[in-house]
Amino acid sequence: MAGLLLASCAWPGSTGDRPVTLTYWSWTSGSQELADRFNATHDDIKVTFEKVPAGTAGGYSKMFNAVKAGKAPDVVAVEYPQLPGFVTQQVLQPLDPFGITELESEYPAWAWQQVALGGQVYGLPMNIGPTVMFYRTDLFAAYGLTPPATWEEFRATAETVAAERPGVTLTNFGTNDAALLAGLAWQAGARWFDSGTGHWQVDATDEASRRFAGYWESLIADDLVTAQPTFAEQHVTQLQQGTSLTVLAAPWTAANIQRFVPDLAGKWGAAPLPAWPEGPASGNYGGSSLALPRGAAHPEEAMEFIRWVSTSPEAVEAVAQVNTSFPANTTLTEHWGAAIEEANPYVAGMDLPAAAEEAARTVDPAWEWGPDMTDGFARLVDEATVWVARPEGIRTALARWQDATVGQLRQRGFTVPD
Repeated sequence: MAGLLLASCAWPGSTGDRPVTLTYWSWTSGSQELADRFNATHDDIKVTFEKVPAGTAGGYSKMFNAVKAGKAPDVVAVEYPQLPGFVTQQVLQPLDPFGITELESEYPAWAWQQVALGGQVYGLPMNIGPTVMFYRTDLFAAYGLTPPATWEEFRATAETVAAERPGVTLTNFGTNDAALLAGLAWQAGARWFDSGTGHWQVDATDEASRRFAGYWESLIADDLVTAQPTFAEQHVTQLQQGTSLTVLAAPWTAANIQRFVPDLAGKWGAAPLPAWPEGPASGNYGGSSLALPRGAAHPEEAMEFIRWVSTSPEAVEAVAQVNTSFPANTTLTEHWGAAIEEANPYVAGMDLPAAAEEAARTVDPAWEWGPDMTDGFARLVDEATVWVARPEGIRTALARWQDATVGQLRQRGFTVPD
């Protein structure tokens, strides 16, 4: 992968003028609160937060264009799937010269692998999204259900719900979220990309992907789950009415559930995802790193802010009321659990901290992202939207997406074996 991920090695010097003002670009909730708390506790550096569109909705394009135009901000938030694309197109500076590798032991090995590309580190993990299951504790109790520990039990529970509660389904399989689809495949042991040979290999039809896809195809075909866009109007109505009992997601999704069904406070619990026969595992769904663009005017000061966001309990406290993302830094895990439950009554009693911590320990470290997941995710959503509800639809969508991805990478000049 070292030959594919091209790094810059030059950065401008920092100014001696104080205070230094940094520009921070992100779209995630809590970003303004982070800047405000940092500014309240630091005299020599001030952070100005500028909200950009969500990354795949135009934020990443804005970042690329700003760097190319010589108008880079000082700090940007980049999700893990998109980080290799930023690196291959030389948008980011490596962070190794700033002593960042000394922090490696504070992060799960799999999370550090998401930012350590081609032998250098290009982002400091801010938060991660180990996959979990949110479920209606009140309805589970009323119906005599318990959170399924395995996918076999999940299907059995779905069959029980369908038989005893007409019009109610155990969950919805989202057709509009490529990152969640990837996270579920990741949990099943899939490996869509592999750069270990020095060339990109793409395989979304491996045995694990087929197993994951076939499992959900059978649930959809038997009307045991719904298949529609997550948090679209119909899905929200089902959540409000209690006709969809679980949401498969990540810790940060608790804030979305709160947003869409605020009246259901106190009626949700969180548990690890059901396991495949080989044992507990999780994929990762979402999360961001903080990175340093090429041309950033104040790299040393920017790194001080990045370190603070990723390692400080104050940063966790700053966003706890509005953002339930799980911190990547393991030294903050316990503090995060206490902070979100104290700051957010909707989350209190949900057992989210325990579920998230358990899930984070079981994420498969073998997963890699390809070099252009911004376009890749858009294509996957297109395929899923068309095919998921059809017979063998998920497998068809993955196969078509694989073929298109290989073609796109070859057009960009990458060598991709057949």
